[in-house]
Amino acid sequence: MFKRVQPHLHIALLIMSVMVPAEFLGAHTNDIQKQIDALRQQVLEVQQNTDSMRSELDELKANQQDWITEERAADLRVLVKDLLDDADARSSLVGDGLLGGWSDGFFIASSDGRFRLNIGGLVQERYIQSYLRVGTGFSWDRWRGGMENSRTRLNLSGHLFDQDLTFLFQPGFGWLDPNAISNSPLLRIGARYWDAWLKYKINDEWSAKLGVFMLPFTRESLVSDARQLAVDRSLMDYRVGLARSQGVQFTWLMDNMRLFVSTSNGGLTMRGNQAGNTNPTPPWAGLGQDSDWSMTARAEFLLEGDWQQFNQFTSPPGSHRAQMVGIAMHSQNEERLGGGAGKIDSVGITADLSMNFDGASFYASGTFHNIKGFNSSVQNTDMIAYIVQGSKYVSDTTELFMRFEGGGIMQDEMGGATIQILTSGANWYLEGQQLKVTSDFGWNFGELQGIFTNQMLGWRGSPNRNGEWVFRTQLQVEF
Repeated sequence: MFKRVQPHLHIALLIMSVMVPAEFLGAHTNDIQKQIDALRQQVLEVQQNTDSMRSELDELKANQQDWITEERAADLRVLVKDLLDDADARSSLVGDGLLGGWSDGFFIASSDGRFRLNIGGLVQERYIQSYLRVGTGFSWDRWRGGMENSRTRLNLSGHLFDQDLTFLFQPGFGWLDPNAISNSPLLRIGARYWDAWLKYKINDEWSAKLGVFMLPFTRESLVSDARQLAVDRSLMDYRVGLARSQGVQFTWLMDNMRLFVSTSNGGLTMRGNQAGNTNPTPPWAGLGQDSDWSMTARAEFLLEGDWQQFNQFTSPPGSHRAQMVGIAMHSQNEERLGGGAGKIDSVGITADLSMNFDGASFYASGTFHNIKGFNSSVQNTDMIAYIVQGSKYVSDTTELFMRFEGGGIMQDEMGGATIQILTSGANWYLEGQQLKVTSDFGWNFGELQGIFTNQMLGWRGSPNRNGEWVFRTQLQVEF
């Protein structure tokens, strides 16, 4: 029986031996497949990340190329054009190492920068109409008016050898004696010059000026003829201001303070300079009868803003606030006349306040002079002057202004201090200060003695109160 069963056992064992490896192999195969699937998933994720990074890199590259090809190229084109335009406009070869062209004015310069000549000019064409309410026996016309070229001059400036040595020379045509007291033969327009000086910058704070220049006394005198608010300076400034003289001036400049100290041949407006009576335009000869000595000092204190704002009286729209206070003193002794005649000595003091706003300005000053020997009958003559003016822009190019000035000689024997002039007008800035039209109307509510007459300003003098008015309009071209 055992033998009959044995074949079946062999078959069973064979079947079991086959089934066991198959099951083992099937389980092993499943593990491998899972690993393969996991690797495939990882490869797929890596591929997706790679594609994403490639897309981002392509986008960044495209953006960078666009920036280079568009924005950068445009910037480079503008830069190259500006450089070429600047080179063409500002400088062209004139000769061996010389450059010339336009840069806020015509200029000629050496290529090494040691020498430079700036060429500019000023033309003031003026119309004046004067009215006098005269009484009987007065020989002057009631109405008088006409055109005149009040100032026509060249402005030549620059530096020599290096930028520390600068110069200014202003030749041209104008009134020979705008400060004349009476109708002298010098009350006419002729060839003359204004400033003519050399200035050396000693260091960042100190500089020295030598030549002909405005004495540092009143601020009205120190502001350029082309930067006044009205058609011209006030009538009182042409008497109590010191005008031009020749001498040397030292300037000390700080952030909030500057000091001017000068010694000169003396001011002409007080008539303590006999040489100036026959030749009112300095320079005067060294041995001419001018002054034994003359000293002028002015200090300015900047309370707000910067110094450049006070190179003019106007304050255009968009300007920031600025305030400045100034005070000055002057004294001079005239050289004695021959034959035991007397001489004229004077001492004076002035103070002023300047305020600039956004499109508005304000200015006020007061001046006092004591003069010895000014008149043979009055040994001590006291002269005073006060000026208040303000302006307001009503548009970007139109400015309204008003000025009141008063004073005179205080002694009754000399007429008393009876000048009271109200001036109002407007400026039209066609191209800033370089091209502008100014019109104003002045009325003297007081009297105007003969020693204060000034034909350049239109004031002929009147013994009557409310007896004189002046209308003026002026075209100014500066380059």
